[in-house]
Amino acid sequence: MPPQFHVVPDWVKDHPEVQARGIQLEDTLKPKVVWRTGVQMPPYVVKAVNPAGQEANIYERLRGLSPASPNHTLPGCDVIRSEPPILIMPAVGEFLLDFTMWDLHTLLRCYYQILEGVEFLHDLKIAHLDFVTDNLLLAPQWAVECHKNVPLELGKVYIMDFGESQQYELGPGRQPAIKLPPSHITPPNDMTHFDPYSWDMLCVGHAFQWISEWVHRRRPEPWIVRRLGSWLVGNERGCTSVCHCRPSARRARQVMSVILWALRASDSIGRAMRTMRGMFSQSARTSRAQD
Repeated sequence: MPPQFHVVPDWVKDHPEVQARGIQLEDTLKPKVVWRTGVQMPPYVVKAVNPAGQEANIYERLRGLSPASPNHTLPGCDVIRSEPPILIMPAVGEFLLDFTMWDLHTLLRCYYQILEGVEFLHDLKIAHLDFVTDNLLLAPQWAVECHKNVPLELGKVYIMDFGESQQYELGPGRQPAIKLPPSHITPPNDMTHFDPYSWDMLCVGHAFQWISEWVHRRRPEPWIVRRLGSWLVGNERGCTSVCHCRPSARRARQVMSVILWALRASDSIGRAMRTMRGMFSQSARTSRAQD
């Protein structure tokens, strides 16, 4: 990539709102679109927003809602209605860190958070339309401590980048197919039109499969994790209206709740059995000693 693409343009460095906040942009995350501060603390990201899209409107709408779960939109994002519009947001930890350290509980809790966040968007009749792991963030301790005025939650998964997103009049189960925007995911069966909410869920399924591949690079993949990914991806039949080839975000989140409950119950039973075995073993040793 030519060096000039890595240079932060003057118009964004000298933007009045950027200057007023004392933000010094040094790094280019996406040429001509996204920039980040360097060693400055707290760190920030500035994004040039496409004025023809819905991103600015969606962020303003979401900012007016409580940042607590089930809302998994990154809090503290300010839309500046300049020419072009810009988005100023806190820089938060990358989602892809520490994958290899995740156990099954951590992975499934992460999946639950993602499904909860997508369900929240769909309930608001917002389809993300470009759901990939690059558009996820995970709040680490340093980010929570740096951004004291932003209600970040430690370990919470946040969904970002609504550049391709749309708001609709109809919700899941009622919205017909729309022409798909450019995406990182190749549509099945060379389809160009798709139920937008079902498309989000297909993309979530692919994201789950990709995350699982990373988590289980050096260890076996549990069957339940493999089954979840394939269930969300579904078996596309080429629906041209409302799609039923995969579960809705709400249904998937409900099933995930049951899985997490069953996993916790299984662990509790396992601990109880180990405790009882220990008690019986101790009792047997005591009896032998007395004899």
